[in-house]
Amino acid sequence: MASVHKRKEGGWRAVIRMNGSPTVCETFDRKQEADDWAKETERRIKLGGFNFSAHNKHHTYADLLHRMEGDGVFDHQHSFKNCRSQFDYWKQRLGAYSLIHITPELIVEERKILVGSPLPDGSKRSPSTINRYTAVLSATFGYAVKKLRWIVENPCRTLSKLKESSGRDRIRKNEEITRLLDACKQSKSSLLYPIVLFAITTGARRGESLKLEWRHVDLEKGLAFLTETKNGRPRSVALSDSVIAEFKALYSLRNPTKLLVFASKTAFGQIDITKGWMQAVQRAGLIDYHFHDLRHQFATLAAGQGASNVELATAMGHRTLSQLLRYSNLYAKNSKKFSGHISESILKGSTHE
Repeated sequence: MASVHKRKEGGWRAVIRMNGSPTVCETFDRKQEADDWAKETERRIKLGGFNFSAHNKHHTYADLLHRMEGDGVFDHQHSFKNCRSQFDYWKQRLGAYSLIHITPELIVEERKILVGSPLPDGSKRSPSTINRYTAVLSATFGYAVKKLRWIVENPCRTLSKLKESSGRDRIRKNEEITRLLDACKQSKSSLLYPIVLFAITTGARRGESLKLEWRHVDLEKGLAFLTETKNGRPRSVALSDSVIAEFKALYSLRNPTKLLVFASKTAFGQIDITKGWMQAVQRAGLIDYHFHDLRHQFATLAAGQGASNVELATAMGHRTLSQLLRYSNLYAKNSKKFSGHISESILKGSTHE
């Protein structure tokens, strides 16, 4: 069957899907042109006179990404949203290539370029990062093969992953975390300390923390509701007494026109804590410690309090749908226990103003 719909970026796209035949599509400036092409092409396919190979030569990698976006792939799969920079990179590198000309050999050469090209700060991408880039690339070709049938084989199929390092030591001693929290208090940003305290006592990610809004915080019940999560599933986190005290202080001084708990003083968007965080880490004498490591710190400390794998998965939002349905009622109770113990453990040596 043929269908014609208007494109968000302008123009019209005609798509023909028929059982037993590859999907074909074309874009036009006017709807009448799209209707005419669709009618004629459908007729030729039924008569066996349409050259699919010649038509597919016109599909570039940029066409593939446009098609995936038009099909709603990027809207409905959260994992694709988190990889936007990788999609943009591959579109820049391979966008002009016809899909049939993107070979395994070309992919290998492109990966070498990716490995050797420095980041803006001069550092190199890690093997795990390179593997994520190629996984994203492979996913797009997989869509072209399985969903669109624009190509016969995924050129990334035979590409081996780079060997990843065993990882670095993310976990710090309690006294090191105490130094970090004290260093955060010394920051020019009055929000850095409550942000870090919230993250380490709940296991919330950086983005989840910075996107938290006052309407999703219940200080009476000691709960915060995270709506912007990595896996796309909202969850609740229990607030320790120390976090509640910080939140009450922030609430009393808040700008009512700003929705975010950690609102920027100069704008309505999210606060940028990158510089303040790096300075605090340096003042605390920590090396190679990232904000996301606070999440691993939470998991380790919670496990030390006797948390099971299921309890940890629930508390940190690492769960399947079945786990969500089964253990959601345990979440507030468990996370309250962990956040309270962790808060008490790391704050007992911290200085107070």
